[in-house]
Amino acid sequence: MNDSINQMAVAARPCAGTGKMQRMKKKARELAERGMATAEYAVGILAAVALALVLLKVFNAGGFLDTIMKLVTSIFDKVLGWLP
Repeated sequence: MNDSINQMAVAARPCAGTGKMQRMKKKARELAERGMATAEYAVGILAAVALALVLLKVFNAGGFLDTIMKLVTSIFDKVLGWLP
């Protein structure tokens, strides 16, 4: 009877290598996430450069400043027209 109780207690106890295995899994997960962060930064930098190039192209267009000036003056005209 005591033998069966001892066997059950040993079976219920966690394995000695469980802690080491969990540490190894955690380390592997950290290493995998480190590479993902680097890739995310690279994609973010590429997106920022692409946006900068688009804005540069838009600002260098000849009619852009004229269009913005017309928009600003029309907004001022409407706002000032509402005032008594």
